[in-house]
Amino acid sequence: MSEPDGDARVEELQAQVDELSRETLDRYRQINLLYRIGESINDCLGQEDICKLVLRESRRIVRARKGRIVLDDGLTVGSAPANPGSVLTVPIETAQGRVGEIWLYDKRDADFFPAADEKLVRALGRQAGIALVNNQLIVGLRDHNEELERLNDELKALDQMKTDFVSNVSHELRTPLASIKGFAATILDDDEMPDEILREFVGIIDEESDKLIVIINDILDVSKLLSGKMQYEIGRRPLEKVVQGVVTLLRIQAENKGLELTFDLQEEALVDCDATRISQVFTNLVGNAIKFTDDGWVRIRQWVEDGEVHVEVSDSGIGIHPEELPQIFDKFYRIENVVHTKEGTGLGLALVRTILEHHQGRVTAHSEVGQGAIFTVHLPTAPV
Repeated sequence: MSEPDGDARVEELQAQVDELSRETLDRYRQINLLYRIGESINDCLGQEDICKLVLRESRRIVRARKGRIVLDDGLTVGSAPANPGSVLTVPIETAQGRVGEIWLYDKRDADFFPAADEKLVRALGRQAGIALVNNQLIVGLRDHNEELERLNDELKALDQMKTDFVSNVSHELRTPLASIKGFAATILDDDEMPDEILREFVGIIDEESDKLIVIINDILDVSKLLSGKMQYEIGRRPLEKVVQGVVTLLRIQAENKGLELTFDLQEEALVDCDATRISQVFTNLVGNAIKFTDDGWVRIRQWVEDGEVHVEVSDSGIGIHPEELPQIFDKFYRIENVVHTKEGTGLGLALVRTILEHHQGRVTAHSEVGQGAIFTVHLPTAPV
């Protein structure tokens, strides 16, 4: 081989070595970039963050002027030029299949995107697919954990309410029983008790017995509700007669506290209902109004509007804090500021809501502390 031929061969080999060196260096840079992108993707918190990062790095790797990512769920990041000179489209894939596409436009230093660019962006698309799947799993686990925590908090609150309920019922039962036992023993021990005092003591025993009956009936009704065994006898009746019956029943209780109890019947209405259960609804509402009002009035008003009959029970009592209104119809719930000063099991309003829901009705409540409360029953009127 002549010297010129040897020099040419050396130059050719040197050129090959330089080309291999450049390819090796480029490949190293690409692998290093993919590794860094992978770490960055895993640090992203949301789907959109992942897509923005993948698009930015894809454009840098292949020197694209513009680009966009379109996911199958509708999310789009980036934009496309009006008349692109060159386009590279690569799928974003997961083990379950394609979830979107990477679109790159107008390579800066060439008229087209070579196969090497496509291969590199495909690798990035696979990483993006893995990151998107992981993100969905993380979001799903986080939502699941939050739901479990919420349910756990609700169970703890319900368990505490049940504990309080047992304590409340024990107290509510013990008080009238102790009174009945005490007055009955006094009567038995005193053969010469004057008739006037005897009648007074018997009257107290009768009142305390009524309290026991109310408590036991509430407990039995809740038991029926929880087991789904509460029965209803539906018939067409004038609602105002049911309400008037409750007013008559509770008038003496209101007068004993010096309260004004009125019923303003603005419009009569027929409803399809179980009279006993609806009477129980208004007995609870009017009874509560009397119980929590020490001075002033309890007013009941009935009117018809928009195919419904509305019965409003308002009072001038102690009122309820607005924050407590959403919970007052829950089973076992008792208003904290009166739990130790007023009688009750925390079952009455839960029964009210359940009974009304069975009649396709509802109850609403509005109140401010110190400004009384307004409970309104809404029932569909019977079809003509």
